[in-house]
Amino acid sequence: MSDRYYQLIKEKHESRDFIELFQTILSVSNEIGFDKALEYLEKCVIEKRIAWLNENLNKIEKTGNPIDDAYKIFYEIYLGISAPKDGEIVEKTKKKLITRWWNHCPVLEACKRLGLDTREICKKVYHKPTQLFLSKINPKLKFDRNYSHIRPYVPYCEEIITLEE
Repeated sequence: MSDRYYQLIKEKHESRDFIELFQTILSVSNEIGFDKALEYLEKCVIEKRIAWLNENLNKIEKTGNPIDDAYKIFYEIYLGISAPKDGEIVEKTKKKLITRWWNHCPVLEACKRLGLDTREICKKVYHKPTQLFLSKINPKLKFDRNYSHIRPYVPYCEEIITLEE
């Protein structure tokens, strides 16, 4: 039975209609639970990101600096956002990057419209896929998001990428 729910969520995820996607999440959560529905969505996000990396990573020229590569590959190429147009770089060293993003975000819009908490949705659905994405670029990269600085509670979403020893 649960495979049917996963397939339904995957189909909605692939359609890129985030309002409909999260309406489906809410609908199926009545039967399988909210956390389980979010787990299925997280799995879809992981599959999509890893498939994209498997197809594209070896075609992208690396800079030799893992932090710069993470910014370029994840934000600029994969997400299509960059500073200063869509956000700002608050801190940048060889081992740390702190960004604040105010770009259009379909997840934010869906959460606002449906009364969902972005802190919960982004943590349970999008945190691990971002970490796995960055780990494929360099296993020492670590992703974090400042969940006390996330939209719509503040005007930006703050994200941190560090290079561990």
